[in-house]
Amino acid sequence: MRSLRAAIVFLTRIPIGVGRAGPPQLSRTVPWFPIVGAGIGALVGLAYLAIAQVLPATVSAAVAVSFGVAVTGAFHIDGLADCADAFAGGATVERRLEILKDSTLGTYGTSALALVLLVEIAALAALDPTTGLKSLVSAYAIGRGASVCVMAFSRKTVREGLGADYITELNGLRCAVGVFAAIFLVIALNGTQAAVLLVFALPPTVLMWAWSHRSIGGVVGDSLGAITQLSQTSVLLGAVTLNSGVCACSW
Repeated sequence: MRSLRAAIVFLTRIPIGVGRAGPPQLSRTVPWFPIVGAGIGALVGLAYLAIAQVLPATVSAAVAVSFGVAVTGAFHIDGLADCADAFAGGATVERRLEILKDSTLGTYGTSALALVLLVEIAALAALDPTTGLKSLVSAYAIGRGASVCVMAFSRKTVREGLGADYITELNGLRCAVGVFAAIFLVIALNGTQAAVLLVFALPPTVLMWAWSHRSIGGVVGDSLGAITQLSQTSVLLGAVTLNSGVCACSW
């Protein structure tokens, strides 16, 4: 279970430590990412469920999403902001890589960060608390599962870093186990509607992966963070679609 503890430490700001033996090999933590994501989603969903008992939906959603950002240390949304600044603002590959290394937040990054948070808050506020809890668990699990899938199928990185370490060391079998565990969890929570949520995660995953390859020739840690965040937000939109009657499919 040391790998699970290490994944929790890496993906969250929960101070549990990894024990005296120290952190395990990076590739051993990656398969746990979707499961840890489901746990984070459960915490955020429970916060939404509790706050919604005393406050309006929009305020409850804003507080819950803020809580999620705090628990994760804005880890993935920071990757999205960095990619937005670099991919949209850099004219050359070298300049984009330079921007990725810069901790300064630019116009594109600020806009992407603000818009994604606003969409998440609006989507969550449109769901009743119980459905919101279920949807958050699914969204956080699928979002991290999407980045794990990209790591498993990517063999091209553009520089050293966490993203490169994950990809070069990743064990495909362990990755598949982690992803399928998350999928089974999503199916258990949503039944046949899980297929729609998974489909909603596909476009942002593919588009962000393609944009990263086109912009810098491969994937980096920030690309994976952006994929996680955009897939997570898209799944919440899928949940709203399913629960608003917009989807005409019969489930």
